[in-house]
Amino acid sequence: MTQIPADANTVIDQLSQQIGTFNKQIAILSSQLAAAMKLIPKDVLDSLDREDTDAED
Repeated sequence: MTQIPADANTVIDQLSQQIGTFNKQIAILSSQLAAAMKLIPKDVLDSLDREDTDAED
């Protein structure tokens, strides 16, 4: 069972650390996604855009 700290400053510090970790993970994932998107041929991406547009009609 996880202990819950009674001190608000401790909680704030822990949350700040978690937010920092999440920000790093988001930056890594965003970079990986951008790199992956560059590997997808433009015509494939264009066809996906058309499917989205057609689905809304």
